[in-house]
Amino acid sequence: MKIGQTIDFIRDNENPVKSKNTRTIAAALSCGCKFAERSFLDTIEQTDAGPRRTVTWNMDGDQKAVFRPNFQEEALTFTEVRKRYEDLQWCESNPDHPISYLRAFNDNLNRLTDFVKQSKPLALIRRGNRMVLIPQDCDQAKKEKFLAML
Repeated sequence: MKIGQTIDFIRDNENPVKSKNTRTIAAALSCGCKFAERSFLDTIEQTDAGPRRTVTWNMDGDQKAVFRPNFQEEALTFTEVRKRYEDLQWCESNPDHPISYLRAFNDNLNRLTDFVKQSKPLALIRRGNRMVLIPQDCDQAKKEKFLAML
């Protein structure tokens, strides 16, 4: 995090593969928004009510999405829409066209979904006002070291 930087947090308790927040992040990235450092945190905490999952995305709140609609009105058949959508070179050459935004959204959502599927939630353990995050695949010695910090 940089001095003076604004961070926007988007948080829920859903599986990030199915969460609407993941789709919101994919849409924002498609429009030119950027992640903040440490952009993703997925934790599971054991509470009195049972396990509680919290997923947080961190976005750079100062990054602007800029829209430059600069195309003629056009009527396209499905075949023409499909051809443009599937043509990455066309999308890159026409970045402000709605078809390019749709392609970017789809590509970003696929990347985010692959990322969260490969990520394992961290164990969140609290003691009073202190907390520690422990990776699931952490060996017992490291886990005990983390817990000793509490």
